[in-house]
Amino acid sequence: MRSRIIFLASVFVVALCFSMNVLAQRTTGDIEGTVADSNGGILPGANVTITGKDVGFTRTVTTDDNGVYRVIQVPPGTYTVSVAEIKNLKVQPQTVTVGVNNTSRLDITMGTSVGAVVDVNATDTNIIDATETKSQSNLSVRQIDNLPKGTGYTSLLKTTVAVRPEPLGGQYTINGSTGPENSFLIDGQETQNYRNGLLNANNDIPYQAVQEIQVKTSGFEAEFGGATGGVITAITKSGSNDFHGEFREHQLEKVGSRSS
Repeated sequence: MRSRIIFLASVFVVALCFSMNVLAQRTTGDIEGTVADSNGGILPGANVTITGKDVGFTRTVTTDDNGVYRVIQVPPGTYTVSVAEIKNLKVQPQTVTVGVNNTSRLDITMGTSVGAVVDVNATDTNIIDATETKSQSNLSVRQIDNLPKGTGYTSLLKTTVAVRPEPLGGQYTINGSTGPENSFLIDGQETQNYRNGLLNANNDIPYQAVQEIQVKTSGFEAEFGGATGGVITAITKSGSNDFHGEFREHQLEKVGSRSS
């Protein structure tokens, strides 16, 4: 009886550890920065609103006593950041892109008149988080649409640094690792086969359903300790108020019969 209780307790502890591991894997990012006037004076109490351009997500926060705002747990995508008029100061909305498990920084300077603003759209650039030391590549939804690929999202992995197809196993090698040494996650949930560590074909979801792909090749966080190769994370698209569709045209070659 005692041995059975010990066995059940061990199973419970192992299950709890696995559940905590899943919960620790983030699928969102953060936005932070400061709001100041043209002279560098901080502006506490300013209302900062982020609105998704390709994601159905909106949130408003207020700057603290140091003029700092921070929006956490933001789904990956491109956002418009606007600040409500304060003390007769205005600023044009600006654009920022959020990546998986990254902090995007956007400092805002408000003036008495709305001048020219350089709109940096990170869908055209790589997301850089100066606070992180890990090596990773992020593919935005625009890159996913424009890059050559197959039907599954993993066909885009070969466009990132350090990833090469594994001819014999049909998987991918990252920095010399074999297929079973990699971890594949969709919205934070591991999807590789628990027996052999390989990614099954039915878990290679269509690229049209993917908002962002992140490939970690080294220096990744402790929660991904089960991977000795790389960590591939796919974030699926969320709903919005816009309707989108896609169609493709395939030309069929008509082959006629020849008589001998």
